[in-house]
Amino acid sequence: MAVSLQRGLVLRLITTIVVLFLLDAVACYYTAMHFSNVVYDRWLVDSARSLTTALKVDNNRISLDLPHVARDIFQFDEIDKTYFRVSSGTVLIAGDTRLPQASGTVNEQEHFLDTDIDRIPVRLVAVKISRSLLPAPVLIEVAETLNKRLRLRREIVLAMVAPQLTLIATAIAAAWLGISLGLKPLTTLAEQLEARGHDNLSPVPEQGLPREARVLVSKMNGLFSRLEHSMAMQRRFIADAAHQLRTPLAAVLLHAERAEQARSALDREEGGNALRSLHSAAQRATRVSHQLLSLARAEPDAIRDEDFKPTDLVALARRIGEEWIPHALVQNSDFGLAVPSHPVIVPVHAGLLTECISNLIDNALRYAGPHSCITLSVSDLPVPTIAVEDNGPGVPLQERARIFERFYRLPSSNVSGCGLGLSIVSEIAKTHRAKVRVEDASTGRGARFVIAFA
Repeated sequence: MAVSLQRGLVLRLITTIVVLFLLDAVACYYTAMHFSNVVYDRWLVDSARSLTTALKVDNNRISLDLPHVARDIFQFDEIDKTYFRVSSGTVLIAGDTRLPQASGTVNEQEHFLDTDIDRIPVRLVAVKISRSLLPAPVLIEVAETLNKRLRLRREIVLAMVAPQLTLIATAIAAAWLGISLGLKPLTTLAEQLEARGHDNLSPVPEQGLPREARVLVSKMNGLFSRLEHSMAMQRRFIADAAHQLRTPLAAVLLHAERAEQARSALDREEGGNALRSLHSAAQRATRVSHQLLSLARAEPDAIRDEDFKPTDLVALARRIGEEWIPHALVQNSDFGLAVPSHPVIVPVHAGLLTECISNLIDNALRYAGPHSCITLSVSDLPVPTIAVEDNGPGVPLQERARIFERFYRLPSSNVSGCGLGLSIVSEIAKTHRAKVRVEDASTGRGARFVIAFA
């Protein structure tokens, strides 16, 4: 199921806002707790210090002169319950024995403590009083339950959170609207692409698009350009194939009709000639179709990276040379192999490279003619290379840039062919990220075709 970009962006934004809101809510709670303690802790301190006015000393004995009415007023609270305890050392002077005795580190400064009485949480303040009139320090402790504090905390939190919730809802609505408007160019772009025909690969206009969308459109235009080039190459390939196959196929039909019409004994010689011509035309059609298939296999899009494997060029050259020796012997040509004594390892597609070298050797035998000298060589300095050299007529300087074009043949050539051999060599070299060049032969006569691997 396709995921909406707009919905995904909004969900991420909402998630971020909710996390920030929760963190803010925690901060609000602790802020409210702090201020509620500040407010009611002052009351506790005032209550504790008010008890110091009721301390009396009689015969070195400390007592708390607090009538029942005053005690009731002191402990009166409609919401919370108040406890107090007055002690000197381990001696309880007055108050509630359930109140825990504060630590001995308490001094005349207020000391606050969160504790509980009968499992009810309370907030306690302890103050130690040391005066010259008192025979011993007096510890005064006052505690109260937390109901008022909790109520104040809730009120503060609600007062802080409620506006934030409204602000968050407004922010989410604004974000949804903003993202919708921001993604509008992509929606418009999608509508334009959907309205296109399957054969419309023209560039998509980038005007009026945001920078991020322009990057996407730029990549799409690059893809369209490559697709257009690939389709143009396919159309050219089909047209060239039809053109090149038309002539040998027409010759096949013509010679087949001649052979069929040669019925009498007087026509036997004519029939034999027609059959030989038919065989030659069929061979030419077969060669053209084979080269067209080789050209199609050499296209970069038809090769996978895993098809390239480390291969010894020396061993490959020996194997290819052995296959072509019988062809050289047929026309009394001298076929030689010049390779180093050590392996030259290069990652190649062995099948395609064999086709490439075979085309170079075939061209050399055809153009150099009978009694020629052909040499297949391998070198690894300065870069790995494989070369085919002949002592034929060579290639004029002004033609060397065009001989690798499809179906191009030298104007001065009288050798049969369709002009695909060197084009196949060039395509296979490109597939291997190698460079192919033609130069004069080392003997000064003929041509030397070199494939150099980077």
